[in-house]
Amino acid sequence: MVEIRVAVKDDAVPHGLLERLAALFDRSSVSFDGSRNEVRVRSEWESRAVVEVIHAVQSWLAADGIASAELSVGDHSYTMVGPSLATPNGAR
Repeated sequence: MVEIRVAVKDDAVPHGLLERLAALFDRSSVSFDGSRNEVRVRSEWESRAVVEVIHAVQSWLAADGIASAELSVGDHSYTMVGPSLATPNGAR
């Protein structure tokens, strides 16, 4: 079992991310911890599950115009940036 956490900024609305993840995993596997401002996914340890979460976070960042989010898988953390921060001056 692996827990994947996505910490969202205070001004970010995680509803779009929750919807994307609920479409990929059982609803009971996806939750939001408002005290920590984290979306959590509990899943069997499979590379496919991690890749699906990464794609869902990337899609959410782009669709909702979120600048960045912290993704944690087990003991490792990564900062994922939205498209406006991924390219110089927001150019595409």
